Amino acid sequence: MSFVIAAVSRALSPQLAFLRTAIPLALNRYTTDIPDIERPAPPIKRQPSQPPTPIILEEQDIEEKHIRGWGNGGQKLNKTSSCVQLLHRPTGTMVTCQDTRYLQQNRKIALKRLKDKLDLLANGSSSKTGKKIAKLQARKHKQRQRAKKKYHSGDPPSEQIEEAAI
Repeated sequence: MSFVIAAVSRALSPQLAFLRTAIPLALNRYTTDIPDIERPAPPIKRQPSQPPTPIILEEQDIEEKHIRGWGNGGQKLNKTSSCVQLLHRPTGTMVTCQDTRYLQQNRKIALKRLKDKLDLLANGSSSKTGKKIAKLQARKHKQRQRAKKKYHSGDPPSEQIEEAAI
């Protein structure tokens, strides 16, 4: 409404300056039920997001196997059963770990990975892994936008194209 008042007040001569105060009063009186275009909308009250569901691994839900290692690492790795394979029975999620030569360390690492995997299944984008994935996707998107802006900012002018053809 202020842009209407400003336009009207500029158009008015100095003799009709009293209307500058009368116009807003008249507009407010008759347009209270009409939403004002300039007035910003009130902020939307959002419900607080649900806290992530904690993941609790119970011993009877996990099936643990010790299998022989494979790949790089020499003869010792291939002869010993230091690789740990965990299966979470309720979900059917399987994790295998062969990061170190030691069974106990591999078991700890595998349990951590299983917990992270179940957290991602249960909580989705609000899980720790989901947040990391979203952050990486946002970073890649930003890099693509920068590259697009830098290298694909537009077609070269037609004069340059004609010069290059000659």
